[in-house]
Amino acid sequence: MSITFEEKDCIVNTGNLYNLKRFAGKAKNKEELTVGFIGGSITQGFSSSAFDKCYAYRVYENIKNRYNNPSVQYVNAGIGATDSEFACARVSEDLLKYEPDLVFVEFSVNDESEPHFRETYEGLIRQIINYREDVAVVLIHSVFYDSGKNAEREHLKIARHYELPSVSMRSSIYDMLLKGELENTDITEDNLHPNDFGHKLMADVICKVFDLVDSKEENSLEEKNEIPVPLTKNGYVHSVCYHNDKSEAIILNEGFVPDLSEKTGITDCFKAGWLSYDSGDRIVFNVVGENFAAQYRRTIERPAPVVCAYVDGDYENGIILDGSFDEDWGDKLCLTTLAEGLPYGEHIIEFETVESYIEIDPDTEEIISEEGSPFMLVSVVASDSKEREIIHLDPVCTHNIWGGSRLREDFNYNYEGDDLGECWGISAHPNGDGTVKSGKFKGMKLSELFKDYPELFNNNGEDDRFPLLTKIIDAKDDLSIQVHPDDEYAGKNENGSLGKMECWYVLDAPENATLVAGHNAKTKEELESMIHEGRWNDFIREIPVKKGDFIQIDPGTVHAIKGGILLLETQQNSDITYRVYDYDRLQNGKKRELHVEKSIDVITVPAKSVDDSVLHFADTEKNTLVKMYECKYYRVYKADVDDALEIDIPADYVLVSVTEGEGFIDGDAVKKGDHMILPFGYGKAVVTGNLQIILSTK
Repeated sequence: MSITFEEKDCIVNTGNLYNLKRFAGKAKNKEELTVGFIGGSITQGFSSSAFDKCYAYRVYENIKNRYNNPSVQYVNAGIGATDSEFACARVSEDLLKYEPDLVFVEFSVNDESEPHFRETYEGLIRQIINYREDVAVVLIHSVFYDSGKNAEREHLKIARHYELPSVSMRSSIYDMLLKGELENTDITEDNLHPNDFGHKLMADVICKVFDLVDSKEENSLEEKNEIPVPLTKNGYVHSVCYHNDKSEAIILNEGFVPDLSEKTGITDCFKAGWLSYDSGDRIVFNVVGENFAAQYRRTIERPAPVVCAYVDGDYENGIILDGSFDEDWGDKLCLTTLAEGLPYGEHIIEFETVESYIEIDPDTEEIISEEGSPFMLVSVVASDSKEREIIHLDPVCTHNIWGGSRLREDFNYNYEGDDLGECWGISAHPNGDGTVKSGKFKGMKLSELFKDYPELFNNNGEDDRFPLLTKIIDAKDDLSIQVHPDDEYAGKNENGSLGKMECWYVLDAPENATLVAGHNAKTKEELESMIHEGRWNDFIREIPVKKGDFIQIDPGTVHAIKGGILLLETQQNSDITYRVYDYDRLQNGKKRELHVEKSIDVITVPAKSVDDSVLHFADTEKNTLVKMYECKYYRVYKADVDDALEIDIPADYVLVSVTEGEGFIDGDAVKKGDHMILPFGYGKAVVTGNLQIILSTK
């Protein structure tokens, strides 16, 4: 059967075609591109006879053949019986981590035509278009072929607001059914899921967009403007699924058993949750957000227990979650809203099994008889309106008597001179306050951001200043022999300053390199004698180091970076340094100030052993986040990425510095020398490319 569609019947919103035209140009130039699809069972390919017969694969093949580009890659993130609310929580992991250049979105038969799904759909769309400014997006509106029902009316409001091209099966295929030009049985067996021919027709409708794009001259299209303000309350632009790998969110568990079976793919969705067998089982979560939902299995293997969910201790208004499914087509991944529009922050979500079919021996607590299935809580979904963007910072570089040129030559920092000693990459200190270089906070100093937007750092007044500082240090010559005070001493003697705990990760070092870390005095009296008498060879303890070494420098530790070493330093937000000895060198004709008596006050005697100070991380496993050190002030991690790495560190915020290579963090291009902050609530971040990163949290 040959069917021809008119462009006007297929495209219900033309939108802005600039990104699609740019995608087409890249495809014609044989660039490597990725085409991604996200949706429900129709996108997954349900009722097609093979994976390559579904509409998504047919559209992908059309693009490859149309532009004669075999380098186009295909990602299908369709999961049956799921809606745009769940998609908000999974789009990053299931689709965006593959860095798609073109995304098709299909949820119009999974969402209801109501404002709630207008908001969840907008949350999904904003995540996609925020992921990368040049990503092309096409919206697909499927339909129930017996009634014409879908959520197209609500979804089109989002399409028009964001100027996104949209194609409709209601105004094309369904309209032909109404006119008698097609029979329902020609295209679908259940009036919803297309057969092979129905999938072919869907692909034909969708590809009308490319006919339109190819007919346009590139200079006739205007580049897209900035992303508009949200149309809705936008409470789903950030969304997180709490599975059993996020055990830190659980504050009580009495009887819910973690499901540790292996997940085989994104459609294997009944995994990584918890199982409940018996009445009285309870599990309680403390999660952050504004809107909350429960994902659970409704099973045809009846009976299954019934669970009641409570939010913030409201036991009079519990929400029933029935694990038994009264259909027979298969188990359903059900998503039930528990609360919407709560104040942003921490909330308590509690589940209690209130009905069970299992008989338990009261003495042994063993199962006596069992029929049906356990209740499966798959995840708790927390969503909110906080549009997290990575905070990229412009660093501050300093001129130092011992500095060199590598910060300019190797890291491309825009500073003149061959005496650049330090790059204050992430700093809110007055002596080197970094500036946000992009996004909605562009131009703000980090200290201002920390003060004016405490929610980005989950700071409820606990910290009166940004607590950490990240530096890259290029020591062309030796630094002075020095020591730092702790918080108590600095607070009393340095106008309320923080003390200075710090650590070093060696980025590069010459052969046979050494550092000063510690001293050889056994007593305080011997310490004073060595210093006052200038017996530096007896006093100073040098240790061998090489690229990839990590050195922890506690307050009170005598230390110095030696010439030729390049390192990244993580420290408290302090600039208090006491010089013990500076080799009698001159700066501007004068010796630099020493702080001998204060140094003697704070130096720890005897010094910590070398074995407790130096760790080796040169050859860590690729694509793995390795914790190098943890103390009460910071945790420091390293990762060498040559493919992809997911970052999911429980923390108020995460500081990230790129020390080698280049790549992407959630679609943001990053390269050697870049510094950024993942703010509180950012969630998982996916790092791709070939690069080394050092991360820290307080």
